[in-house]
Amino acid sequence: MDRREFLRYSAACFLGLLLGEGEMPQAEAAYCEPMIYKRFFQFTEYVERKATEFIVIHNTGFPGEDKDSTAADIHKFHQETNHWAGIGYHYLIRKDGMIEQGRRPNMVGAHAYQHNETSIGVCLAGNFNIGKPTDEQMAAVKELCLWLCQKYKLNPRKKGVILGHCDVNDTDCPGKYLYERMGEIRRFCSDRM
Repeated sequence: MDRREFLRYSAACFLGLLLGEGEMPQAEAAYCEPMIYKRFFQFTEYVERKATEFIVIHNTGFPGEDKDSTAADIHKFHQETNHWAGIGYHYLIRKDGMIEQGRRPNMVGAHAYQHNETSIGVCLAGNFNIGKPTDEQMAAVKELCLWLCQKYKLNPRKKGVILGHCDVNDTDCPGKYLYERMGEIRRFCSDRM
């Protein structure tokens, strides 16, 4: 049990004691939104996403280095180099586990060609063909995916709900060391839904 789980369960027990009930009220049983640092980037265009059917996991994958990146770094790169509206991912998870919001969650992303209109893009900073995701990144991506599954009423047990970028496009993203842990992310979400 990690620190966040311990705090969550402690709060739930304390709430139960305050209410004098043996179990938590149904409204309180839902998983809480993880700490997400909101970023308010300027985009050249925005289109609202009409449906959310799955989550696509990425790595930043800069060639030759497994480096940390900020959402601001990616936003600038996507605008200046790719000439996109701005950061293509909805969320970026830093090496220390910090979750930063990129593109607004209800808007169409630019992260999975021909699948952006129905998906959420979650990117972990690093090149996972070279390095491995940190423990903090893995804890954060699990919590974020669980919350997104609950928020959008997605079933993580269903095939095709939590995917690697390579599952929908011809790419090696999210890198072999993250892709081999995709089952771990799905199981975490499934066990807690």
